[in-house]
Amino acid sequence: MEGSRVGMKKIEEILDGIKGLIAFMTRIPVGEFYSDLEEISKYLLFILFIGMFIGFCGSLVALPFYYLGIDAPLLVGTLVLFTMLYIQGFHHVDGLGDYGDAWMVMGDARRKLEVMRDKYIGIGALVFVFFVEMISLASIGYLYSKLPFLTFSKLMVLTEASSRLGLLTCACCGIPSKEGTGRYFVKNTDEYHLSLGYLLMMILSFLLDIPRIGVLCSTVAVFFAMALAKKSNSEINCVTGDVLGATNEMTRAVVLLAASLGVNLYL
Repeated sequence: MEGSRVGMKKIEEILDGIKGLIAFMTRIPVGEFYSDLEEISKYLLFILFIGMFIGFCGSLVALPFYYLGIDAPLLVGTLVLFTMLYIQGFHHVDGLGDYGDAWMVMGDARRKLEVMRDKYIGIGALVFVFFVEMISLASIGYLYSKLPFLTFSKLMVLTEASSRLGLLTCACCGIPSKEGTGRYFVKNTDEYHLSLGYLLMMILSFLLDIPRIGVLCSTVAVFFAMALAKKSNSEINCVTGDVLGATNEMTRAVVLLAASLGVNLYL
């Protein structure tokens, strides 16, 4: 009886931590939760499922256009991307802008961190956000123009989950910063989480019946995020929350490009 109560309490703690992760990473209403950020960070692996859900919701926006036979890939790409970014609360776009400013500034690690954390928006932020999100937007529009709705929906689920796999990879390979919310996610993510995340993506690829594109997108996400983590470790001596957010956004763009190539090779 005592063991049963302990087990139930542990399950409640896990569910509360996952609720906290959803609340932190999205605008999805989950009600009250009691886990602090360090506890929430232990469940970063579940961000893959958050990505799947966001990708599915984004794909639904395209359904009326498919039904009515409207040939407007740019419009569809804009609406689908905006929907997905809105559900995530534009959380990672802010990180992408800060990362862009830090990337462009000249100076040592301390100077780059100062620029990343200040309240100003520089040209680096504007250029990074514009071009990275435009790549994603155009790629989504291209996939809409080439594929039936069911396949398009599968790819949105896959690519959004892959972008979160990139974030997970960066957290795994990064050095924790001394302050900021991102340090908890980096500190509590290791090779076990990355391996399990990659395995989950393989399972998802087979369940969606697009295994070759799934392997392509997941592998591209992992290696691209590893490169970003290595660069961040080298230039600012850590991976911050802004770097994680930027990794999510840039990985989405790169994975969508990979998916656009993959549909011509494998479908």
